[in-house]
Amino acid sequence: MALKLAIFIAMATVPAIVGATDFIVGDKDGWKLGVNYTEWAEDKDFRVGDRIVFNYVKGKHNVLKVSGPAFHSCNKTASSPLLTTGNDKIELTTAGRKWYICAIGDHCDKGMKLLIDVDEAETPAPAPSPTGGKGNSGSSANIIASFTYSYLVGLAAIWAMVIMF
Repeated sequence: MALKLAIFIAMATVPAIVGATDFIVGDKDGWKLGVNYTEWAEDKDFRVGDRIVFNYVKGKHNVLKVSGPAFHSCNKTASSPLLTTGNDKIELTTAGRKWYICAIGDHCDKGMKLLIDVDEAETPAPAPSPTGGKGNSGSSANIIASFTYSYLVGLAAIWAMVIMF
């Protein structure tokens, strides 16, 4: 019985892992000057468990998580570590508003800053239609994630029936 319970718990956690999305900040433009990150973020649906990925030329830019007031004033003082790899991946672990800036020179003042609102993780639901809803609807990342999720849930259900009977 304990084994069946452990298997059920393991299967219940699969949707949270499979359903997460990696958002490439700025899409093909990446993290650089001249990109409107407010516009980029406005149609995204960020959720706990997702990741935001900052791609940029190492040494030319960086990423610093800041507070709301520091974001608006481009104050580069923050308690979080400065990210400098050129491929910085940040997992969104809590819901709420998040602020990020480039702390090099006047880059923040020139618009190199990102504000996002992160919602709680979604409970599993049917895959969205490719043309509807807020977010990355129809993007290949979401289509692949939806297919993978559906496939794994179906496989887990069949496996659970085999084990229990």
